[in-house]
Amino acid sequence: MYSWDFGWVWTYRHALVSALWVTVTLNLVTLTLGSLAGLLIAMIRSSRFPFLRRFAILYIDLIRALPILVMLIWFFFCVPILLGGIRISPWECAVIVLSLNLSAFVAEIIRAGIESVPQAFADGARVCGLTERQVLASITLPIALRNMVPPLAGQYINNIKLSVLASVIGVPELLQRTTDFASQVYRPLEFYTVLAIAFLIILLPPTFLTRRLENSFHMAKRLSGEKS
Repeated sequence: MYSWDFGWVWTYRHALVSALWVTVTLNLVTLTLGSLAGLLIAMIRSSRFPFLRRFAILYIDLIRALPILVMLIWFFFCVPILLGGIRISPWECAVIVLSLNLSAFVAEIIRAGIESVPQAFADGARVCGLTERQVLASITLPIALRNMVPPLAGQYINNIKLSVLASVIGVPELLQRTTDFASQVYRPLEFYTVLAIAFLIILLPPTFLTRRLENSFHMAKRLSGEKS
């Protein structure tokens, strides 16, 4: 029977905490940049200029079709060569690729959220005398945001899980450091168990929050339907 011993995990606790901070920082930067880029792509996607719309559609389709692991490896090894030998650190590469990947999905979620608002709602508000800005602020955006929050939260959670792939190009995040220590002291069960617990601590709160938001949105929609 296997004898568990977490002593080595405690020995490397400072390095693991440092790696956890790298993981958290990487995801905070990625979620911020990816969301802003996704909003920009969504705006381009709804542009009145056909060329810009086609560019946004092509961008979204290409990014969503490429496996993120392939993007990481290609960007890390090929882009510096194409740029004349300019060095890109593993951290910079991970931030760029994870942000690009997230931006394509965020753009589609924003587009779908806006298009999910029934046109009749906006038309009815205009008939009542509301301006376009008032229609956007009072009708379109509140409904669209309600529809976007659950898929956005789910995409953010998925992006955090995908961030462990940054270990492939040498980013010293939690998985990469855990693998190093586990191979050094031959205690993979202890180290990978702690790794799993760490990600549960990171991801369970937003998962529960997302579930509660979905339930509250469904309840609000049900109540509004009953009132109507």
